[in-house]
This record gives sequence, C-alpha cells and structure tokens, in this order.
Amino acid sequence: EEYEQLLKTNPEVESAQLIIDAMKINGRVDMPEDPYSNLKVRQAMMLAIDHPSIVKDFYGGKAELIDTPARKWYPSIYTPLEEFSPEVQEYFGFNLEKAKQLMVEAGYPNGFKKTVYFANSPAAEEASAILKEYLAAINIELELQPVESGIWRGMFWGGDIQDWTLDSWSGGNGAFFVRYSMGYFRGPNVFNLAHVNNPVGSEPVIEKAFEEQAKNVMVDYAKADEITKAAYKYCIEQCFLVPMPAPYGYRVWQPWLKNYYGDNDMKFWLRWAWIDQDLKDKILK
Repeated sequence: EEYEQLLKTNPEVESAQLIIDAMKINGRVDMPEDPYSNLKVRQAMMLAIDHPSIVKDFYGGKAELIDTPARKWYPSIYTPLEEFSPEVQEYFGFNLEKAKQLMVEAGYPNGFKKTVYFANSPAAEEASAILKEYLAAINIELELQPVESGIWRGMFWGGDIQDWTLDSWSGGNGAFFVRYSMGYFRGPNVFNLAHVNNPVGSEPVIEKAFEEQAKNVMVDYAKADEITKAAYKYCIEQCFLVPMPAPYGYRVWQPWLKNYYGDNDMKFWLRWAWIDQDLKDKILK
C-alpha cells in the first residue's frame, strides 16, 4: 500500500517490483537419524503449511506460491506449478489430514522435536513463528534459536550445521548465480544446507545432471538449461527444501538515476549507472 501510494503522489519516480527470496527450512537429508532425511516427513511438512493462506493473508496476495530454486524470471530453468503432477501441486496447497497420515507412515505418529537456527532478522523471526505454528499441527515441535547475524554467518560458512536451519538460500534469484554448478544441491557446499548428494554420488539424479551440464556449458547453453530445469524440477518433487511463498518487494528511485532498473545488488555493473545532472537540476528547481 505504501508503494502504491508513493507512486500516486510521486508519478515522476521510477519503480520496479521484485520478488524477495522465500524463507525456508533446511534439514539434513544425508543424516539417517534426522527425520528430515525421510521424504514422507518432508512431504508432510509441505502439506501442513497453508501456502495459499500465507500468500493471501500474510502477504496480502502479493507473493509467489513457488519461487525456489528457480524464479519465473528465468523461464529456461523454471517450471510453473501447473506443469507438475497433481501430487506435487498439492505440496503448495494445504492438506493437514494427509500430512498427519504421512507422518504415521514415516514412523513418527507422535512427531518429534527439532532445534531451528536462524539469523535474528525480522523476516526470519516472522517466518519461524508461522512455520512453528503450522508444523505443530503434525506434532513437529520446533525450538526456535535466533542468533546474532555475525554468529549466523560463522555457522553458515562453517558448512556443517547439524540441526535444522531457516534462511532464504537458495532463493529463486540465486538459481542464476549457481545455474551450472548445482551448488545448492550437490555435495559438500555451504549453500547446500540440506546436504543433498553429499557425499557426491549419493543422489544419482543430481550427480548425473551435473555431469551432463558440464558437457554442455560453453557448448550448448540451451541443452544445459534443459538439464538444469529437469534437475530443479526433481528437487521440488523430492522436497529437498521446505519453502514458504516468496513475497514481492519494491524499488523506487529518482528519474535522474540512469541505467538502473531496480537491481538488488549493484555489484560490478555500478560503473554503468550514472546521474543525469541536467535532469536532476531541472526537477529540483
């Protein structure tokens, strides 16, 4: 509402709507003692979260149901929800009774307790409270452990957190960054918080995708993207990540800032952004 009001009262400003990386829970699929390693538990977690209500009620309708691990802005590697099987589409709905049944089938009729670590940001604290409430309905009791951001960075870059975590990696925008390395889902890698395919080769579908990617990068990018798209689709089917919807974000800037289009991080291309001083002087007269 503030964004829309700002545009109405300042029609001269430039603006862009973004998608903010979705918050998600990560467990360890490489640790048999972690319930998260059981696909039925991960499926139950997805079904126990009322994704449509989060979009409608928490984000006011301004969010994407599915954004991780690839965003719709990258159509060559993104799979729309309607292209998944009905079973997978259901993950992004809400079916509490089925979630409870899956917990029984997984061997956890009475649920379990897990500690969840996350940086003490407002976004993470809000998300953790929402997820804690939903998962309690299937007797997954989350002990929330917010930590100072510096401590969190140390834990993250350490790459071997034994408990569950909550963060926004891998966000849909990050898919572009590691498109040809399967970095979020392959082997010992700090971004691979669920430790998929760790050790390398333990998840054959992912390892084969990586090998096929390597054959086509710098040779046939269309083929490399086709392989990546199929691999990311598989990751969603396997619920390697348990994400929330991804909310919209907004950027607003003055019209005299040229060659800027709402990028989240300016990075090296900052050198090509420039200020039209004549236009600035004219507007500010």
